[in-house]
Amino acid sequence: MNDAKIGLSTEELNLVTDPQVILTKNAVIDKVYQLFGKLSLEMQQRIQPMAKELDEVMDIPPKISRGESYLELPYVILDFPRYFRPHDIFAIRTMFWWGNFFSMTLHLKGNFREHYHQRIIEKFREISELEFFAGIGTDEWEHHFGEDNYISVQMIEADEWQALYEARDFTKIALKFPVSDFNKMEEILPGAFDRIIGILKK
Repeated sequence: MNDAKIGLSTEELNLVTDPQVILTKNAVIDKVYQLFGKLSLEMQQRIQPMAKELDEVMDIPPKISRGESYLELPYVILDFPRYFRPHDIFAIRTMFWWGNFFSMTLHLKGNFREHYHQRIIEKFREISELEFFAGIGTDEWEHHFGEDNYISVQMIEADEWQALYEARDFTKIALKFPVSDFNKMEEILPGAFDRIIGILKK
C-alpha cells in the first residue's frame, strides 16, 4: 500500500468547491450541440447538388455525439455525411475539442477513395490555397493536429502530393479553426463545408 497522503492543490481545491465550473462547461457543450444541430440542417441543403452521386450516403441522417476524454479533454462530433463500413468510408466530421479547436475533416476509404482519387490529386493547388491540412498519421481515428498526424498542405510540394496520397489506404484532409473564434463559427463552418464539397465536385 502507498501511504502517501492524498490531497488537493490550492487550484484543485478552488475548482472542486465551485459547482459553477461544471455548470459553465455543460452550458458550453449545450451551445456546441445547438451550433452543430443548425449546421447539420445547412449541410443537408448544401450537399443536395451531389445527391445523385452520393445516393446511398445521403440516406443516413446526421449524428451528433459527445465524449469526455479525447486525450483527456471533452469533445463534440457531428458526422454528416456519414457512411462508415469496414472497408468503405465517406464522412465529413466536424469536431469541437475543448481548449484546442474546431475542425472539419473529409475522410475517404475504399470505393469512395478510389472514386475521388483523381479529383483530389488534380486539385492540389486549390486544396493548398484553401489552407487544408493533410492526414499523415497511421491511425485514421486520430483527430489531433500534432506533427505526426497532420501537415499543412502548403508545406507539401506538388510532386509529393500523390506519393502522400498513396502512402495509406485512407485519405483525410481537414480544416482547423481556433476555439477563440467560437462566436464566428455559425458563419465559418458552413463555408468550410462548402470548401470540402467544392474539392469533391468535378
